[in-house]
Amino acid sequence: MEPKEKYEQLIEEQSQELKRELDNYRAMIKSAEILSMPKDDIQKYISNLLENQKTLLLLFPQLISNLQIIKFFWENNALEIEQVTIALNNILTDERVKDCFSNKEKYQLQAKKLESEIKELDEKSLSAKASFILKANITDEEKISILKELAYESCKNATTKEEAKLQTQDKESKEIETLFSEEATVNVNEEELKKLKEEYLKIKDSIESIISKYYYLIKGKDEKYINYNREMAKAIKAQESKDNLNLSALGIDEFQYKDISMTVLLLDMLETKQELELQLNNTNTTLEDINDYFNILKEDYNKAIALDSILTEEKIEEEKTTNEIYFLLDESNSPFFDMDKFSKEEKKRSLSLVEKFEKGIHDHEKGKKHTKLQSRRHKFDIYINKSSNMCVSYIRAKDNKVLILTFAHLNNIFDDSNSIAQNYTSLIKNTLKNIESKNALFLEQQEEFTEQFKTIVAIKGDEHK
Repeated sequence: MEPKEKYEQLIEEQSQELKRELDNYRAMIKSAEILSMPKDDIQKYISNLLENQKTLLLLFPQLISNLQIIKFFWENNALEIEQVTIALNNILTDERVKDCFSNKEKYQLQAKKLESEIKELDEKSLSAKASFILKANITDEEKISILKELAYESCKNATTKEEAKLQTQDKESKEIETLFSEEATVNVNEEELKKLKEEYLKIKDSIESIISKYYYLIKGKDEKYINYNREMAKAIKAQESKDNLNLSALGIDEFQYKDISMTVLLLDMLETKQELELQLNNTNTTLEDINDYFNILKEDYNKAIALDSILTEEKIEEEKTTNEIYFLLDESNSPFFDMDKFSKEEKKRSLSLVEKFEKGIHDHEKGKKHTKLQSRRHKFDIYINKSSNMCVSYIRAKDNKVLILTFAHLNNIFDDSNSIAQNYTSLIKNTLKNIESKNALFLEQQEEFTEQFKTIVAIKGDEHK
């Protein structure tokens, strides 16, 4: 299946899934409204209850016997009988019904959110497309392929619009030229111009240095590639702004987002630098124009320096290596996770997390919020590394050695790790001692389990899901 066809199929499936979820929330809201109506007029209340019993039973099938009792006495005009009161009380005190009451506002907010997501998918904005594909349960290769095609398509549309815009501007420019027979000239204050040139010269070498360092990102690349990077940067920026997302949690690092950002900064700096130097030597320019270009160039340069610092740090981290990765195993040499319950993609991400340890990469060193278990009850510092929705918790032993506690989804990793830390303190202590002393039997058991782990995560297919 072609990437575009794959995307259309995925987005249709997602749209239908969101609509089903929305219908469910709407049913919950309607049920809460039905059951919470005033009971001053019991005839009216029960009449409304029975009229909507189909909706209620879809969500609360356990209410059928009580509703049948109420219906029987309703049809026999005997609502004053005690069985009706008991049946009604049973309905209103049902735990699932009470939960529906207490979460009504939450359901309303969730419904609004789903309506917005459905609308975005229907409108198919570029940011919505990018967000959806990054979250989709498909391989990284498929994500990249689909995103590229969508970005290229957007570039094509954007190019057409830009050409039309340039034609309009050219026409307007010619019309203006016919109104004036003489070219206007503006005299620039020589002293202020000199100061600007001096200020620019102070940072020119630094700007050229950063451009030279990352010039390989654009060297020999065609216009299509350049446009792709620009459009991808716009889409990701729009998504971050809208949802306040940490896109690295969605696997965006794997799509070289930092390289994309640096590529765009590089292009902008080259373009702005060229224009600034033209303006500095143009006798008909204004100080305002020169200042505008200079400020833009400085802003891009500062962003590039900040990004360069991150890229340099990551490169250093990637050069670190360690083969000493251990797993917390119980007395029967079993781990505190069941890798078989995870999907093929989740297994792949688990292996990726282990490979990060082999490169010495730790999320907490980058200052990410999800990376440390916050609890004073622990006698150990427990950290979290994350890849999309898959996480691993671990303890850092001496000499950059890693003791893996467990793998879990993001919504489970903290509870699971807390439980292990609290209930297996002695086991963790003994394991750390064995790591430090390099106990021969312990190392043999670890080597055997590591081979088992690699076999499990390398299983082809996805039979259990």
